[in-house]
Amino acid sequence: MKTITLPENGLLWNRLQHFTLDHPEAEFPFSKKLAKEEKWTESFTQKAIEEYKKFVYLCCTLPNGASPSEVVDKVWHLHLMYTRNYWEEFCPDILQRKLHHHPSNGGKSETEKHSKWFRETLENYRKVFGELPPEEIWLRKKPDGFRTFFQKYIHLPVLLLLLSVISCSGNGNMAFAGFFFIFIIWIIIKSVNGNNKGNDSGGSSCFSGTCGGNDSSGSGHSCGSSCSSCGGCGGCGGD
Repeated sequence: MKTITLPENGLLWNRLQHFTLDHPEAEFPFSKKLAKEEKWTESFTQKAIEEYKKFVYLCCTLPNGASPSEVVDKVWHLHLMYTRNYWEEFCPDILQRKLHHHPSNGGKSETEKHSKWFRETLENYRKVFGELPPEEIWLRKKPDGFRTFFQKYIHLPVLLLLLSVISCSGNGNMAFAGFFFIFIIWIIIKSVNGNNKGNDSGGSSCFSGTCGGNDSSGSGHSCGSSCSSCGGCGGCGGD
C-alpha cells in the first residue's frame, strides 16, 4: 500500500496498513478467493483491498461515515464472510470498534440520499488522502444495456445462420425443428438463471453499514436493489 502520513488518527491508519486479509498459512487465501469470485486480476484485487482499507478508515474517522463503491463493497462483503477474522481480529484489534453492515431497505429516496452521500465520500477521500480516488475502483461503470445484450447474445446470429443453411439442405425442416426446440429450451434456461442471479445480487444480499461502539450502533443505511450505489457506515468517531 502507498505510504500516506495522516496526522490525525495515525494509529488507526498504521494498524490498517499492517493488517493483511491473507492468512500466511492458507493455501487459498482471501485475495485469491476474491479474485476468483469476481474474475479480477491479481493486481486489480490487491488495489481493491487497499481501497477497502481506505474506505474503512473514512468510515471510522468522518463524522457521517462513508459510502463504498461497488468494487469496495464486494471486498467488504467477502470480508464479512470471514466472521472470525472480521469480528475477533479486525474490529477489536485493528479498528478497535464495531463496523456493522445492515440489510437494505431500498426505495427511491434512499437511493438519492446515498448517491449524494457517495459524492461526499469521494470529496472527503480527496481531502483526507490528498489524491483523487482511482477511477477503476471508485467510478467504474457498468456496461450499457445494448453493449451487455450484444456481449451476451453475440452468438445468436451465428446460430440463426447455421439454422438457415440446414433448412436449405436435405431434411432441412426436421433439422430446423430440432434446433429450434433446443434453442427455445436454451433461452428459457438462460432467462431463469438470469433472474436467479438478479435476485441474489439485490435486496437482501445488498447491504449498507453503520458502525458504532455497541450493537445498536445507530440507524442503518440502505442501497438500491442493484447494489450499484450501496450505502456505507455511519460515523464511528475518532481513533
